[in-house]
Amino acid sequence: MIITAVILALIAAVCLAVATHLQQHAVAAQPPGRARTLTWTAGLVLMGLTTALNVAALGLGPVTIVQPIGALSLVVAAVISIRCFGLRLDRRVFTAIGLTLASIAVFVVISAAHASRIVIDDTAITALLNLLIVVSIAGASVAISRAGHLLRVAVTGIIFGAVAAAAHVLASSILTSDLPGLTLASPRWWMLAAALGLAALIGFALVQTAYASGPAETVLAGLTVIDPIVAVAIGAVLFGEYAGLSAAAGLGLSLAAAAGIAGVWMLARVHPRTLEAAASGTPDAAPAGDQPTALTPPAQPAASLHEQGTLR
Repeated sequence: MIITAVILALIAAVCLAVATHLQQHAVAAQPPGRARTLTWTAGLVLMGLTTALNVAALGLGPVTIVQPIGALSLVVAAVISIRCFGLRLDRRVFTAIGLTLASIAVFVVISAAHASRIVIDDTAITALLNLLIVVSIAGASVAISRAGHLLRVAVTGIIFGAVAAAAHVLASSILTSDLPGLTLASPRWWMLAAALGLAALIGFALVQTAYASGPAETVLAGLTVIDPIVAVAIGAVLFGEYAGLSAAAGLGLSLAAAAGIAGVWMLARVHPRTLEAAASGTPDAAPAGDQPTALTPPAQPAASLHEQGTLR
């Protein structure tokens, strides 16, 4: 089951990279019109496929292994930027991507060696429900605010980390027999599913605003680095997924997480689009009223850097 989960997660990582570029390009780069709408819709469909694959993978394998695999989408995204959009990604960008991937690799290795089966009780489920509600409120607040790109990326990663943890619990209860106390016949299962759906919807709306305010690679980095760190932390604190974790292993996880977050920050600062925006004096966040939503693509996108000829 773990091998199948890894394969599904790898396919999902590729889908996520392609979907992110399609939606980011539709939100921020293409002129209004039918082609732009089709591009945005294609990205939406791929996002849905990514979610379905991730849910299946989370039902078959530990969240500590499945979620970090998504970081490979950074590599796919870099290739897409170079081959399809003509961006020149310099050594600093690849250093940031390399640091991010290496950190996630260390995180996965340590997690795989120390992760144990989750333990579900009413207290843990209640705590997860409350957490999903809190991150949903926080995400909605950031989405309608004038917050900058990095804050949008960070909050999106936190939301989807909580969503991943909840999806792991719900999918495990269906696909395996490890959680007899949580079944489709349980009202708490449906309450958790509803809270997960709300958080996912708000997270998706927020990620659209992140596409409009920064590069696709930064958004991906937040989704594939902050997301698994949060999901693993939830698994450890609420469900005992790291029972018996040694001090050395805990330190290793902490250092890997810190390095991964540093990689995201570095990537956001050295990406060509960010540097061009800084040089032109363009703010990294659009006004709250101009932010796109998850349901409809915006009608007036910002001018494309490719159209300006600055990154050719």
